[in-house]
Amino acid sequence: MKKLKNILNLQDDGFKKIMSYYDPKEYNKKNFNDFYIHGLSDDTYEIKMPLPPHRQSTHSIILVTKGYLIAGSGFDHYTVEQKGLIAIPAGQITSLMFMSGDIEGFYLHFSVKYLSQTAIDFLDWLIKPYIRFEDTEIKHLLVLLRRMQELNRSDADESILKSYLTTFLLEMKQSNDFRTRVNFTASEMITSEFKKLLNYYVTKHNSVRFYAEKLNVTTNHLNKSVKSTLAKPASALINEMLVLEAKVLMQKSHMSINEIAAEIGFEDISYFGRFFKKHTGSTPTDYRKLIDLSE
Repeated sequence: MKKLKNILNLQDDGFKKIMSYYDPKEYNKKNFNDFYIHGLSDDTYEIKMPLPPHRQSTHSIILVTKGYLIAGSGFDHYTVEQKGLIAIPAGQITSLMFMSGDIEGFYLHFSVKYLSQTAIDFLDWLIKPYIRFEDTEIKHLLVLLRRMQELNRSDADESILKSYLTTFLLEMKQSNDFRTRVNFTASEMITSEFKKLLNYYVTKHNSVRFYAEKLNVTTNHLNKSVKSTLAKPASALINEMLVLEAKVLMQKSHMSINEIAAEIGFEDISYFGRFFKKHTGSTPTDYRKLIDLSE
């Protein structure tokens, strides 16, 4: 069986823990948390799949040139194949279900503060983070990625690296696939804003009315917009986000199931157990055991 390779897409502590064993030189760089780029075929260690949901603190981009991977961004799962790219904004819950043994391409991340906000705004409102490029487009992007990797390895002037990253992001934005995706309908825009609000408020507010008021629309209009875009009601997205939040917290071994339930707004532990099992097929305790077995 071909080896599966880790994509190095964890929050800072988990990411740095892996890198400290894999590549101490990169780990010790002063700008490691601000910017990092890595060739997917360079990995020499293994990790068990799937990589559970986690909330990342950096913007990350994965470009595949050979093979494929299956990644989760928020509620959705994407199969990223040759000439495909997935862009995941900071604060998003993400996961990695599978990566083929012949994978090639690039992974890069950069902190929220690394570039001016105007250069990266589009990452925040991509409704669908998956982009597929044409042959000429992918060639231009690969030139920029390879140059960024060289500059990062040589500890070049940070301003030069930032210039290449900005150019790369603008090239992404100019691709035919991206430009067709930004002509969003009103319903898609409302759904996108609703998703962003869920990232911030779902553990404290789980009523559709709260989000409708935040968006200055009626609950009926919000539900219609979400159904039109995703073929499911707004309440379904709230429930899915609560489950994701619970899964992220269950990886923190110091938190009890009771504490996790309270953290995401469930006062009744029994109700939380029924809710979690209804949406995942496992009890919270059984799910945590699965995480322990995968380590």
